[in-house]
Amino acid sequence: MYKQLIKHPAYIFKFAIYCLFICFAGIFYFTPSISGVDGNVRTLYAVLLLVYGLYRMIRTYQDFKTDIRADHNETDLQ
Repeated sequence: MYKQLIKHPAYIFKFAIYCLFICFAGIFYFTPSISGVDGNVRTLYAVLLLVYGLYRMIRTYQDFKTDIRADHNETDLQ
């Protein structure tokens, strides 16, 4: 699978961006004091970032598997 990831470098960038969303969610959730932001708002924002990051990560993985399958089908036809 890692060899396929090297053949499709755009997915490395996409996975890295969505990992950042997940990391930012953790930072917002575990940072005790962000100036001017209530605890409930901070938690809501962290949950939204986490859900969005996970959703996009799963969708990107599905797209990646589709591209691998398409490349495999192209080599079978040749």
